[in-house]
Amino acid sequence: MKTKRRTLKIVGIVLLAAVLLYAAVSPVAVALLFRDVFARTAPPAYSAHLYYKDVADRYDRKEVEFRSGKNRLRGHLYGEENSAGLVVISHGLGGGEESYLAEALYFVDRGWQVLCYSNTGCWDSEGGTCVGLSQSVLDLDAALTWVEEQSRFEDVPIYIYGHSWGGYAAAAVLGFGHDIAASVSVAGFNDPMSMIMAWGEDMMGPLVWAEYPFIWLNQKITFGGVLELTAVDAINSAGVPVLLIHGSGDDTVGFDTVSIMAAREKITNPRVQYMIRDGERQNGHNSLFHSLDCLDYAGELNEAYAALYERYGGEIPDREKAAFYAGVDKFRASALDESFMYSVTAFYRQAAGSMP
Repeated sequence: MKTKRRTLKIVGIVLLAAVLLYAAVSPVAVALLFRDVFARTAPPAYSAHLYYKDVADRYDRKEVEFRSGKNRLRGHLYGEENSAGLVVISHGLGGGEESYLAEALYFVDRGWQVLCYSNTGCWDSEGGTCVGLSQSVLDLDAALTWVEEQSRFEDVPIYIYGHSWGGYAAAAVLGFGHDIAASVSVAGFNDPMSMIMAWGEDMMGPLVWAEYPFIWLNQKITFGGVLELTAVDAINSAGVPVLLIHGSGDDTVGFDTVSIMAAREKITNPRVQYMIRDGERQNGHNSLFHSLDCLDYAGELNEAYAALYERYGGEIPDREKAAFYAGVDKFRASALDESFMYSVTAFYRQAAGSMP
């Protein structure tokens, strides 16, 4: 009996030590993981994407900056002379202020002013990292606060457009009390923690739930009460016209799992409209707003680049990369789906018509 009790005691001590070690190591591991996942981003050296340098001779813009917490965020205002209103664009994770330049110019060409900016830790904005999923709504809140402080925007209707990380922000920011005419949320997630855990399950499987307390604590310390802000709660509290758009084949922000669209039965705001993109090849996370010709061209470019990659064994010289991208038709590579964009602008105009 003494031997058995001694064995049980040793086992208990070992298990306790293992639990304490796990509890000590996990917060550090979670912090390091978040630092890596939300690492600072910069514009790519080479890209097929349309950037301002490609249209600088056709469009003017004005540099702006404002603070979000301790960091200074930078962006630009396009179409200053336009009178239809101001569209504020919130970009996706991994991008920056020019990542949605095609959409910005589409709005400008149809009479809107547009504010594009880079979130914390993105491109030329300050911040050591992008911080986390809740950061996009804090940065959009800061952008809208800056807008409200500018006399030039007095009595100007304010519209929001956001995709993915920005799609969450475009809805969640409605809970901050800004005077918004209408908001369009594209491929947005409903709840930051649910989105984080969905990513974690993709990487680690069910084991990620063992880390849930440490993930939650990390994010709670970072974001406080904002962590609990869901897009649906904000949409319901504001009563603002909202257009929710999502692709039925989205495997980044799951259509049936973590998206705002998946929680639509909880939406009580009667001014919400829904658009499900289920057309072939235009129902993904990033493909839903591009034209079919754009997607065809992207496929051609990918094949050509893959051949170049194979030719050089994965080590493509810079001169070859520069030559390849110099030959890209960036307007075609960034072409938007006309029906998608028409739905967005028609929604904005409808909202403007219903304003008092």
